[in-house]
Amino acid sequence: MKRMKSVISLFLASLIVLLSCSNIVMADTTNFILDTDGEMIQIPETYTVVGSIKNLGEYNTLTNAEDLYYCDGYLYVADTANNRVLKMTKSGEVVMELNSFVIEGEEYSLTSPKGIWVSEETGEIRVADTGNLRIVCFNKDGKAIAIYGKPDSELLQDDKFTFDVEKVCVNNMGYMFALKGANLMKLSSQNDFLGYIGAVQVGFDLKRMLIRTFGSKKQREATEKLEPTSYNNFTLGADGNIYGVLAEGTSGQIRRLNSVGNNTYPELSYGFTWIDPDTYLPTEPAFNDIAVDADGIVSVIDQNTGLIYQYDTEGNLLTTFGGIGSREGTFTSPCSMVVDEDGRLYVLDYSANSIQIFAPTNFIELVHQAIILQAGGYYEEAKDYWNDVLDIDANYSLAHKCIGKILYKEGDYKTSAQHYKLANDKEGYSNSFGERRHGFFRDFFFLIIVVIFVLAFGVGKLFALLKKKADTWSFNIEMRGDMDR
Repeated sequence: MKRMKSVISLFLASLIVLLSCSNIVMADTTNFILDTDGEMIQIPETYTVVGSIKNLGEYNTLTNAEDLYYCDGYLYVADTANNRVLKMTKSGEVVMELNSFVIEGEEYSLTSPKGIWVSEETGEIRVADTGNLRIVCFNKDGKAIAIYGKPDSELLQDDKFTFDVEKVCVNNMGYMFALKGANLMKLSSQNDFLGYIGAVQVGFDLKRMLIRTFGSKKQREATEKLEPTSYNNFTLGADGNIYGVLAEGTSGQIRRLNSVGNNTYPELSYGFTWIDPDTYLPTEPAFNDIAVDADGIVSVIDQNTGLIYQYDTEGNLLTTFGGIGSREGTFTSPCSMVVDEDGRLYVLDYSANSIQIFAPTNFIELVHQAIILQAGGYYEEAKDYWNDVLDIDANYSLAHKCIGKILYKEGDYKTSAQHYKLANDKEGYSNSFGERRHGFFRDFFFLIIVVIFVLAFGVGKLFALLKKKADTWSFNIEMRGDMDR
């Protein structure tokens, strides 16, 4: 018995050490991607810290700020605990502060604002004034011009409903979208409620169905109503689509909603499961914000690990960097992120009360340019950029995959298969190999038919000769038997 306990103790200790080691590997790997087996592969540095914003001079510091927005060269911050919104330059110089305002002779103040949006055309600013259950609209000079409270709709007459929206944006058609709890609300320009969009379908649960069908009243009441997965955050892309991140889930956590609210982003599994260093239990990624550049490159940030994941328009992982920590390039509690026209990422840290600025390196800029060219149909130019990427990192799997795809389109199935093999893309390799085999049979079809005919004729002749010899041998045996009698 004691021996068994010793073996079990040794096994558990080894397991803890292994799990701890896997966590250390994750922390030490600053820039990486995942292969098809889910293993981390280190890649060249993709983003470097080029600055930070913390001390705001006479405006003191941020306090538990929850949202960050970028527009026309300026950063806008919803400084939640300080009950204000700040407009600042990219270097952190504050040029406007919004906190109290007057409309029609009455004075108002912002209370715990959690979301902000700015129009590129007019400079109009809309603030999710969460603590006051309203949305406030300012012009570009900071003058309040409208207040939107709870929409007057029969669908929102529930006494429990509160208009405590946390994020807001307006599309080019004038429709306003607001994040309210688990749902994305769609409102008209006059603040009329037009419904919820982008809800994730709730899966079928046999156990729940049986309880609701055959269970007692008490059992049915104990069965909670299933709610769709909530959104953590969203933003409006340059393409007019809404990009959002779900609060939980192992797949499809990144959403791209079209005009009718349908998701058009690949339903893949994003991020990776990590091991909690305290409990040694697996923790799924939980994205809390998303940033999309003009070319559709998506960056999301995981609040559990502090890691930033970046994907292309097809959901391919480009890079992962960041992490939880106190050193430069890591975060304490990242909550919001934006990207400017130069590809720089600005990450707002809720607990550290700071904004870190990341600039793309030459390596990731080559990757982005290759993706843009390939998406635009400039395959030869894209191939040159992908080869430049491979000159820096010969093991970057996405470069091999994309070159394989280009060569496949060009009909070079042999080389295409080689690149797909290096990318460990089994489907791509199978398609290229299949086309190569098909091409071989097509090119040598006549020769193959002649060879088959000759072989068939030869086999037939051989069987005829063997049959003739067998018949002769059998006849000789019979004749010898008759003579012996």
